[in-house]
Amino acid sequence: MRCKISRRDFMKGAAVVAASGLLVGCGGEASAPSAGSGGSSNSGSSSGSSSSSDSTSGSGSSSGSSSGTEEGPHIVWTYKKKSDGTIYLNGYDATAEIVPNGNVTIPAKYDGFVVSELRYPLFYENNDIEQVTIPETVTIIGSQAFQRCKNLLSVTLTEGLKEIGDSAFRSCGLERLTLPESLTKVGDSAFASNVALETVVIKGKTEFELKTFDSCSNLTKVEFRNVIQTLPDYMFKDCAKLQTIQLPMKLKQIGKYIFIHCKLLDDVQLPDTVREIGGSAFDTCTSLRSIKIPDGVTEIKWSVFYNCENLTDVKIPSSVKLIGETAFAGCKALTRIKLPVQMSKIESAAFSRCSALQKIALPEGIPEIANQTFENCVSLQEIYIPASVKKVGAYAFNNCKSLNKVYFGGSEEMWGNVVIDSNDRYLTNTIMNRYWNQTAASIGI
Repeated sequence: MRCKISRRDFMKGAAVVAASGLLVGCGGEASAPSAGSGGSSNSGSSSGSSSSSDSTSGSGSSSGSSSGTEEGPHIVWTYKKKSDGTIYLNGYDATAEIVPNGNVTIPAKYDGFVVSELRYPLFYENNDIEQVTIPETVTIIGSQAFQRCKNLLSVTLTEGLKEIGDSAFRSCGLERLTLPESLTKVGDSAFASNVALETVVIKGKTEFELKTFDSCSNLTKVEFRNVIQTLPDYMFKDCAKLQTIQLPMKLKQIGKYIFIHCKLLDDVQLPDTVREIGGSAFDTCTSLRSIKIPDGVTEIKWSVFYNCENLTDVKIPSSVKLIGETAFAGCKALTRIKLPVQMSKIESAAFSRCSALQKIALPEGIPEIANQTFENCVSLQEIYIPASVKKVGAYAFNNCKSLNKVYFGGSEEMWGNVVIDSNDRYLTNTIMNRYWNQTAASIGI
């Protein structure tokens, strides 16, 4: 029996058949696309095999997962294998869908390998990262690895880290820093010019190179919690707001220029174990008011307290035998200072511009009063000079307008044999009161 079909129904049926033809293969069954056909995967992985050249792999997650097996968008790290079978990361694919940004966790394992080191130019001049967590598998952070990451505010350094290279975090934006107990070495300028850095805690027996925190202009507090015998030159140079520092136990040597221009540093307790203080160590520490030099120090070196204009109290042990050039020059508030009874030398300009100094007893044994030793000590009134002095250098007492009493340890005849430079008229003027065969006790210091 033949049924009549309208044109409208015929057209509907044709459309259904046509649509079915798009979904059915020549065998008449639906086929899902295979993994290698039109379907795209986000893994982007390329083999991280044993090539000694830089390898790039997509096996890490966007947060730096340690599993190294996640699929999907992620940071694509570049690395090289080390002889011990671990790898170091030295960069990332900046063209990948995910790049380091904001909070970054370095993977402990990547592409199946343990990450033991971070090397330049990993994050050099990266201004996108703000916080970084470094896993305990990483033992070395290489030179300049994070240098000039200006927006890097925080870095978590875990136990296991052993070495931080030169300028590793120089000129970053770090605000607080804790160095782990496992850390054994920190390179030159490793944290220099972190102008937002405020506090530092150092837990280990760490060896530091020069300028560790140079120009960290907002650093206010530093705490050492372990035994360290040497602190290097320039370590806290130009840390203008540094006020409080707890020095390490059993410290023996303090480097040159270590606190130069730390203008707010007002209280420093030197451990009794200290035996050497470098030149200009406290140069221009204008808030420093008192200092006790530990017994065993033999020399106050050049410019150690230069321009410490508020220094009023200095305790010098009998072990000190030499005071260096300009050691106390410009200490404007120093009214009196008691020197050891016996010394070998006081170098030129040691007390120049100590404008409040009123009296001083020079130690037995010094052979001369060097050039400019008391130049511009305008308040100096009394001085004891031992019989061991045979020469007074040029301008030693220049502009000592108030000097009126000289107590000499020898006879008048011996005084007559002392060679006094012609420029020291304040020492030789006719109205000077001179007393022979005296002792240091004569001026009551």
